[in-house]
Amino acid sequence: MLILKEWRLWLSLFLIFFCFYFIKPNFNDDSSTSKINFGLDIQGGYSYLLELNKDEYLDNLLIKTSQAFENDFKINSIIDQGSLFIPSNQNLEKINNILLSNMGLEIQDQSSEGTNYIISKRNFNQSLSDMTLNAVEIVRSRVDFLGNKELSIQKVGLNKILLEIPGNLDNNVKEVISKTAKLTFHLEKRSLVNSKVFKNDDTGEEIRVQEIPNLTGDYIQDASLQYNQNEPVVAFSFNKEGSNLFAQMTSENVGTRFAIVLDGALITAPVIREAITGGSGQISGGFSNESANNLAIILKSGSLPTEITIIQEKQIGPTLGKEGVKKGIYASIIALIAITLFMIIYYKISGLFTVITILSCLGLLFALMSLLNTTLTLPGVIGIVLTIGMCVDANVLIFERIRENFKMQSDNPKSDGFNAAYVTILDSNLTTLFAAVFLFAFGFGPIRGFSISLIIGIISSLIVTYIILRLFLNTTSEKYLGLNK
Repeated sequence: MLILKEWRLWLSLFLIFFCFYFIKPNFNDDSSTSKINFGLDIQGGYSYLLELNKDEYLDNLLIKTSQAFENDFKINSIIDQGSLFIPSNQNLEKINNILLSNMGLEIQDQSSEGTNYIISKRNFNQSLSDMTLNAVEIVRSRVDFLGNKELSIQKVGLNKILLEIPGNLDNNVKEVISKTAKLTFHLEKRSLVNSKVFKNDDTGEEIRVQEIPNLTGDYIQDASLQYNQNEPVVAFSFNKEGSNLFAQMTSENVGTRFAIVLDGALITAPVIREAITGGSGQISGGFSNESANNLAIILKSGSLPTEITIIQEKQIGPTLGKEGVKKGIYASIIALIAITLFMIIYYKISGLFTVITILSCLGLLFALMSLLNTTLTLPGVIGIVLTIGMCVDANVLIFERIRENFKMQSDNPKSDGFNAAYVTILDSNLTTLFAAVFLFAFGFGPIRGFSISLIIGIISSLIVTYIILRLFLNTTSEKYLGLNK
C-alpha cells in the first residue's frame, strides 16, 4: 500500500484524465475549439494570388507629393494622368535637383506654361515593394483574427501576395482580405470648393463634406463587435494621438455633422452634440452580426494602402498526401516498437518504464496541443520525433546514473541517481527550450510549427519524467530494476 501514499500516483492519474479529456475532441466531429489543427502540407487548403492596384498607389503617391508641395513650400500643383504639373507662375526657387531626388521625382517635360514631374521608376518600384510588404502583414493579421492558423503568406514580385490557408475555407476570408477598409472622418461643408458628396446607398442619405479627411482610421487602436439596443455596432477606440485629434475636432465643431466614410461609401453622418474626449466611438448602420464582426476585424488590423484584387484562386492538395501520412504513421509505430524491444531487452523492467514514459509524454504533448488549439505541420512532426528521442535520452541517462550508484554502493542509489541525472537533463532541456522560444518569437510558418511542437514536447518530457518515471522507480524494488549489474 506504499504506492497509495505517493503524491505522484494521484498526479499521474490526474495527467491521464487530463490527456483523455483534451485528446478526445480530436476524434469527434463537434465544433470544439480544443483540437489540433493540421497544416497546409498535411491536409491541403486554398491558395489565393492577390494583387494591389499599381495605378491607385501611384495616384496616392502623387497626392501626398502635391500636399507636401502645398504644405511645405506653398506651391499649388495639379495631378494629371500620372504626373504632377506645376504652373510656371508658382514660386519655383526652392525646387532643385536635391529636393526632387529626395521626393523621388524627375522632370518629364517643360514648357512656358509649367513643368510636368513624374515619380521616378526606381523610387516607385521601391515604394511599391515596401507597401506590398506592409500589406502582407495586414492580410496576415486579418486572417489570423478569423482563427486560421499556420497560414502561408509571402510577397510575390512587386505588388502581388501569395496566400495559402490550410483546411476548410472560412466564408468570410475573401471578403475580409479583399476589403481596403479605408476609414475616414469628414466635417460637413456648405461650399462647393474642395468639397465632396458622399452617399449611403442603403438609406439614401447624402452629405457634402470637406474633401480632405479631418481624421483617418490609421489612428484606430482597437475595434470590436458590440450591441446597442440589441443592434450590432462596431465599437472603436483611438490611440493617444488619435484621441487628441478626435477630441479637438469634436470640441471645435459642436452642432456640426460629420461623416464616417468607409471605402468611399457613407456609413453614417451624426451631429456632434458635445466634445468627445474619451477617444472612442461607435459605427452603426444596419449591420448583421457577421458584417459588424468583419468590419471590426478589418479596422483592428489596419487599412490596406490600395484596392486589393484576387486574381487567382484554387484549391490545393496536401504536400505529403494520404499515402505519405500512412507511411509516416507506420514508420512511427515501427520506430516505437523497436525502441520498446531494445529498452526492455537491455534494461528489463526499467525499459518497460521508459516505454510507458514515452507514451505518457506523447499523450501529454497532444493534449496540450489540443488545449492550445495549435497547428501540426510536417516540421511539427519532426519536433515530436525529436521529443521522443530526448525523452529516451533522459531515461537512459537516469538509468545509467542509478546503475553507477548501485556499483558505488550508495545509501540511496535510486533517489541520488535520479536527482543527479535530472539536474543535467533539466539544464540541457532548458537550453533547447530557450532556442525553441526564440524560433517561435522570430520565425513564422514552418519554423513556428516546428518550435511549437518542440516547446510543448520538452515541457511534457520534463513533467512525465519527474512524475511518472520517478513514481515507478520509487515504488519498484531494487531487485526488479535490473540495474545492479
